[in-house]
Amino acid sequence: MASAGIPIERPAKRRHRGLSDCREERHLASGKVTIDASGVENCRCRVCGCELRRMPALRRWFRSGMMG
Repeated sequence: MASAGIPIERPAKRRHRGLSDCREERHLASGKVTIDASGVENCRCRVCGCELRRMPALRRWFRSGMMG
């Protein structure tokens, strides 16, 4: 039971900082996601437009396609 006088500390939500996050490989997936026959999800980054891919067991988007 929490006391009324003690505030509960929660970590701040991390916000996407735009292109600097994309350079650090933290991309923001678009809403249009396609799933291929093997269950791999594909989409594009909302900020830089690169191709992203996510495996069924992983929770993180990875960059795919042409690098550079």
